[in-house]
Amino acid sequence: MVMGGCLMIALFFVFKIHPELEYTGYSSNSSCYGECYEEYVRVNGTTVEQIQEQKAIAVAKEEAGIVDAFADIRGLWAGCAACHGMQGQGQGMFPKLAGQSKDYISGRLISYKNREKIGMNSTMMWGQAAALSDRQIEQLSLFVEQGFPDE
Repeated sequence: MVMGGCLMIALFFVFKIHPELEYTGYSSNSSCYGECYEEYVRVNGTTVEQIQEQKAIAVAKEEAGIVDAFADIRGLWAGCAACHGMQGQGQGMFPKLAGQSKDYISGRLISYKNREKIGMNSTMMWGQAAALSDRQIEQLSLFVEQGFPDE
C-alpha cells in the first residue's frame, strides 16, 4: 500500500509537475538555447569557427614573428588568478603576487610542491604546486616578475 502511494506521487511528479517546472529565481549563464543560442552564434560564431579563428590568429602571429613566451602557462595562470587576482593583486585571504621577484615565486612554489608549511594557505597550495613541472614553475615565476605581460 505504501509502495503504491509512493509510486503514485512519483508518477504525478514526473508527468504533471516536472514538465512545467522551471526555476527562474536566479540568472543562469549555462543554459543558452533557442533564440539565445542563435544570437550567440550570430555575434561570436560557432565553436568550430571560434577555434578556426584562434588558429588563424596564431598562424598569423607566427608568420609575423610574434611569439608569446608565456603561451604554455597562460591557462595555468588562470587557475592562479582565481584566488590571487588577474593581475596578482591578491584577494581576501590570498596574498598579492604582483611585484614579487622570480626567485621569491619559484621558491614558494617549490616549497609548496615539497609540502612545506609556509602559512595558513599552505594546504591549498600543495595540490596546486604538486601538478606543476619545474619548467612551469620557472615560467610562472618569470610571468609574475614581468608583471603579467599580454601576448
